[in-house]
Amino acid sequence: MKASPNQLLINPHYLALLLAVMVAIMPFSTDIYLSSVPEMATSLHAPIYQVERSLSSFMFGVALGQLLGGALSDIKGRKVIAMIGLSIYLLSAIAIIFIDSAGELLFWRWIQALGGGMATVTVGATVRDFFQGNEAARMFATIGIITLAAPLAAPMLGTALAALGGWRIIFIFLVVYALVVLMCVWRFMPQAKMDFQPLDSKIFHKIKQNFSVVFHEREALGFMFLQTAAFAAMFVFLTESSFVYMNIYGLSAHQYSWAFAANIITMMLFNRVTAYRLRTTPARNILLSGVFLQLGCNLLLTMVVWSMDRPPFFLLLALIMFSIGSQGLIGSNTQACFMSYFRKIGGSANAVLGTMQFLIAAIVGWLTTLVHNGSTHVMPTMMLLSSSCGAILLWVLSRSAWQKKLK
Repeated sequence: MKASPNQLLINPHYLALLLAVMVAIMPFSTDIYLSSVPEMATSLHAPIYQVERSLSSFMFGVALGQLLGGALSDIKGRKVIAMIGLSIYLLSAIAIIFIDSAGELLFWRWIQALGGGMATVTVGATVRDFFQGNEAARMFATIGIITLAAPLAAPMLGTALAALGGWRIIFIFLVVYALVVLMCVWRFMPQAKMDFQPLDSKIFHKIKQNFSVVFHEREALGFMFLQTAAFAAMFVFLTESSFVYMNIYGLSAHQYSWAFAANIITMMLFNRVTAYRLRTTPARNILLSGVFLQLGCNLLLTMVVWSMDRPPFFLLLALIMFSIGSQGLIGSNTQACFMSYFRKIGGSANAVLGTMQFLIAAIVGWLTTLVHNGSTHVMPTMMLLSSSCGAILLWVLSRSAWQKKLK
């Protein structure tokens, strides 16, 4: 991989591994306890929907963490902000081990996410510091394929850990994982050359100025909203999947883990397609195929569920696999396209992207729990609404990105 003018003192493949290990904190934090949600609800004497809301609580925290972390990383550097974020994540994960109520779960998950968001937002900015164009897209794709090992393994690992010692041991694992990542970041994470600024009264003006630049770049906003909508559609699945798969279709925790893994395997395959096509095809063209795939699958899924109420599980699973798997065509390409508009404020730009992504996902996830009615209808309908909004906003705001290339 070709680096940008910033000198990279670590092998790019090792850097991809380091950044992927840090990003993997997010899927580990959300996916590892999905199969234990019913057990947690019983243990905490709370209805299942309250425990489901811990996912949305986590996303709200990530949104704020990414907003703060991205802005501060443009001023104080990526590495120090990543380490502060990981430390917050670590301490709050310890607190969750000792909680007694769903209210405490929501609060500490929010704090945990705040730290996780501060840490992971530095990943995209670090890639932008050292790579450009299709090289950046390839780096994001490499990070993506490594990171996908986490959501692939997380549900099965969570099921195994819970079988050994209950749901609390899952968070003990997250404590250990965060500690290892913190040590690796401290030892190996590179720091690009930048003008470090003092934390004084001028910092707020600078942060506001950087965010204003991002929101005034109309063409980039279409890519941002597509990313947020696609992620929101996937988050609806994360919120409802344990109920639909285990309560309606009667899957065991072990079977649920394998069904969940099928989505990640599909995503990994499409991620490899992205990496291969980037050799000859612009990232913006690859992501279009992902948009059409996700939109088409969500439309078919909604039609099937509303017409059959409880369709055969293999049909439901197949459509969800390709809907969620389309993230392998959308994620890294959308991020590369969006970040290409912001060469000097990569941290702030990535903070806006991450914040909007997790904030909208949290809102959509929370709304999903509010309209939850015990049927299969809610999940596909909310997924379709999310992906449709993303496709429309991409067309309205960013179609000029393709039109300019045709002239």
